[in-house]
Formats: sequence, structure tokens, C-alpha cells
Amino acid sequence: MKTSKIVLLSVAGFVFLLLLGLGLGYYGVFATKTVGKAQQNANREVFEQTQSYVEGKRQELQKDYHEWLNTKPEDKVAIEGIIRSSFASFDEDKYLTGDLYNFLHKIKNK
Repeated sequence: MKTSKIVLLSVAGFVFLLLLGLGLGYYGVFATKTVGKAQQNANREVFEQTQSYVEGKRQELQKDYHEWLNTKPEDKVAIEGIIRSSFASFDEDKYLTGDLYNFLHKIKNK
């Protein structure tokens, strides 16, 4: 009788540990889908506000602007498409002034 209780408790303990492991695994998946995703979004938002990112985008736009100025009218449409795609989520109101601001604003609102 004592041996059967030990075996039964051992099996119950094993099943409990197995279910606990599965539950924690599913919790990890859930946390990755929610908290992990929010953390990645926050990291991306912070990165996009760094000086190096903004300065890199400014330099890229400056290069595109000079290329746009020095190209044939029929090629300007292609450059404008590249600029719209590359700067779709870039907030020109925060980071640009003068000619670059006006140029990007005009291209994005075409």
C-alpha cells in the first residue's frame, strides 16, 4: 500500500512538472508576442530618434535632392518614387528645415 502511494505520487508529480513546463512554455510564447513585440517597437522608435539615424537620413535626402536637380525631367519621377518609399515614415516636420523640408514635403504630397 505504501509503495503504490509513492508510485502514484511520483506519477502525479511527473505529470504536474510536465504540465507546468508546457504552461510556462506557452506563457513564454504569449509574452514574446505581446511584451516582446512592444519592446521591439520601442527600441525601433528610440533608434529612429537618434542623431546618427536622423543625420544619415538628412545626408541621404541631400544626395537625392542634388541628383533630382541634375537629372532629366523624365527621370525625376523615378527618383521621387524612391524618395517617397525611403522617407515614408520619416517625420520631416521634426528634423528638417529649409529647402530639404520643402522638397521632401512636396514629394511626399504629390
